[in-house]
Amino acid sequence: AEGRHMAVWSLFVQYPNREPVLRELVAPQSLSELRDALEVFDDQHLLIVDPHHGQFPVERVSDLFDGCSLRVAVPRRRVFVSRSDGLIQHRPVVWYPGAGAEQIESAIVKACGFAVGTAIEVMDGDVAVVISATIPNDSALTAVPLAPEGGSVVVTGSRAGSGQIPLPPNGCLPRSPESPRGPRTRTATTPTVPPRSGTRAGANSVPRSAAASAGPVGAGQRARSGTPQHPGGAGYPARPGTGGSRTGSPSRPCGGGYGAELPAPASPATPGLAVAPAPAPSPEQPAPGSAGASAVAAASAGADEHCVHILAGHAGPVLSLCTVGDVLFTGSQDCNIMIWDLNNLQYIGTLPGHTGPVKCMAATLGRKMLCSGSQDKTIKVWSLETFSSTKTFLGHSSEVNTMTVLENSEVLLSGGEDRSVRVWDLLSLTLLASLEQAHLSGIFAVKQLDGSSFVTASRDRTIKVWTTSTWQARCTLNPPHYDAVSDVAAGSRQGRLFSASRDRSIRRWDVQSLESDLQLTNAHSDWITCLALSSSENTIFSGCRDATVKVWDSELRCMTTLTGHRGPITALLTVDGHLFSASHDRTVRVWRVDQFEKS
Repeated sequence: AEGRHMAVWSLFVQYPNREPVLRELVAPQSLSELRDALEVFDDQHLLIVDPHHGQFPVERVSDLFDGCSLRVAVPRRRVFVSRSDGLIQHRPVVWYPGAGAEQIESAIVKACGFAVGTAIEVMDGDVAVVISATIPNDSALTAVPLAPEGGSVVVTGSRAGSGQIPLPPNGCLPRSPESPRGPRTRTATTPTVPPRSGTRAGANSVPRSAAASAGPVGAGQRARSGTPQHPGGAGYPARPGTGGSRTGSPSRPCGGGYGAELPAPASPATPGLAVAPAPAPSPEQPAPGSAGASAVAAASAGADEHCVHILAGHAGPVLSLCTVGDVLFTGSQDCNIMIWDLNNLQYIGTLPGHTGPVKCMAATLGRKMLCSGSQDKTIKVWSLETFSSTKTFLGHSSEVNTMTVLENSEVLLSGGEDRSVRVWDLLSLTLLASLEQAHLSGIFAVKQLDGSSFVTASRDRTIKVWTTSTWQARCTLNPPHYDAVSDVAAGSRQGRLFSASRDRSIRRWDVQSLESDLQLTNAHSDWITCLALSSSENTIFSGCRDATVKVWDSELRCMTTLTGHRGPITALLTVDGHLFSASHDRTVRVWRVDQFEKS
């Protein structure tokens, strides 16, 4: 028995989508110890590969022996879809590892009996769901067909009836009352440019009113726990503070300009900027500047005592945020990037080009560049002078989840579902280095730690520190979180690093010792999806899948909870005394948070 306890086993383990590898470990005493040693997640199956008897699950440690072959398998995933008109109810849709979002959407369209190529939106109750391979098993979802204005949705299959479902005048089936689609307006000062050739001018490129009516929600209105959130869903914000310095403050508590005391920025050049013309005002939507418009803005901005404005216009969940100078960029599942003026929070235009959701962005004011990463596996580089795409980086073999530009350098770091970190030179627009298999699973966050190192966080529950001189891993922070690490926030001023996880905890790490000196468990009621630090680094903000944002002091004591969003929070960004929060409810809320700062 003693020999068994001290024996070292050699096991050949095949992880998903990888060749078998040799793992040597001390003979485990329990199945849980074995799974931890092999880093097998709870939703994965561990199988013994027997050349004579096939594969069967490992049920006891006694099933193993030195030199045996194992396989880590990801079980197939399944959801049940229904049509919004009730013709089809709870029809199963199944996919296996490796399936992409387009394949899953195509399977849902087919299962619902829609014509091939029909654009749909998938809803979980009243919350829009990002279509991805990580939707929780056995979720009950509703498919809503989208069609051009005045068009119809063609139905196929045995239950298609007449073959067409007439649509209301707005071109799509009714949505939930909380997500109205009304006429949209822009101010007369917003430049109008004809859409670029080949660019669709429609729901994805025409903004809603800059202030959309939305009020605080109670627990019953928040996103259900079954709604997936991806850092993946979720795109994560660029490192706070990259947008330049400002000294202004809101001139009015609601609906007014965001930094009205600041000088107005130069109007962006218009070539390459696709902006659809604004429709004429209607009785339901007062014209800009009218008394009715002021009342609408005041009502929406006053929904929460800390919320000063709501930005709306995207046709899908907002997944990423980025600022540079006096401009805010918002990336969405609708594949577009919208541009907003931070001085008055007015819509400027839209950058189309990606063919998948825009999950992350980063910018450099010195190079006048914006970089955006997408589920389409590409990174686009945009000129901030012409607002046009100048380069597309190819290299990631899966969706790009996170990126950051290193300060005082011309280097962009990107991390993706392919488990790699890629280093790009923004001067030559070439790939400098590729850190393959940087983690055992998808990378959710990459942030600069100091002048010589950066950190990465992953679904594999770990946080790693890397050096920028050799692009080699320096260490792995211990102890790890109990579930995927969704985001990190680093502050050079206080020398602290904060990490958030799907295990609902927030940890504080000392940058010098790289040790955790404080942990808060059960910080939220659901997955924590994103973090942000105030400019002083004395206040921490955390976003959650339960549609709330919490405000913490540096000792992780909760000061307040910001409510108002109607979907999971996907990204947070701080600019001076304001917090921007992006959500699956397709809006970005602007909160005044300078009152929480301590001198």
